Amino acid sequence: MKRQQAGFTLIELVVVIIILGILAAVALPKFMGLSTDARISVVNGMNGSVAEAGDMVHALAEVQGVTAATGTATLPGGTSVTTAYAYPDAAATGIVNALQDASTTPTQSFPFTFVAGTSTTPALFEYTAPGGTPNTGCEVSYAQSTGAGKAPVVGATTSGC
Repeated sequence: MKRQQAGFTLIELVVVIIILGILAAVALPKFMGLSTDARISVVNGMNGSVAEAGDMVHALAEVQGVTAATGTATLPGGTSVTTAYAYPDAAATGIVNALQDASTTPTQSFPFTFVAGTSTTPALFEYTAPGGTPNTGCEVSYAQSTGAGKAPVVGATTSGC
């Protein structure tokens, strides 16, 4: 009577391990790049949010007649936004208030660290990973308006993401 094989041969196991190793070597770099792509997408989304908040406050400030070099526009919820030429200024009471549109700080985690700007230096929203430190090359900058009819300059830097 012949005995039948009861398992895998050593060669079959080695072949399976080699195939799994090749698949891991090909797939791992692809998945490693996904976290960088995700951070870049978050920064680009924030860039759009900052630009849109500036435009919305500008429209509201024009309606309220707040067009001087300095002023304060009031959002419908009662939040005050300090302005420069009818756009939010680079301070926390300007662009940050325009983004939050609330009288209290949001309870959800905010993945950006705000660095206030001035009339000559842009404000920065630096991406901060949970439990991490701000990434200076992964940020959105907001340079406030410098004159009547001049829109603020909003830009994203993703080289450090």
